[in-house]
Amino acid sequence: MTTKEITFNTIEDVKQFVNRVEQYPQDVDVCCGSCMVDGKSILGILSLGIRKKLNVVIHD
Repeated sequence: MTTKEITFNTIEDVKQFVNRVEQYPQDVDVCCGSCMVDGKSILGILSLGIRKKLNVVIHD
């Protein structure tokens, strides 16, 4: 499992992230505190908010 911190500044940043992550066979989660969403879901990531520090978890 790999964890990285990321901040999305615009909705376009989220779209680009999801487009890249969809190409990976691994499961990817995005977390903010105790909330965790699928990293391949634009709406899920947007529900966490932009301009916040989020953690990306890649399950390998």
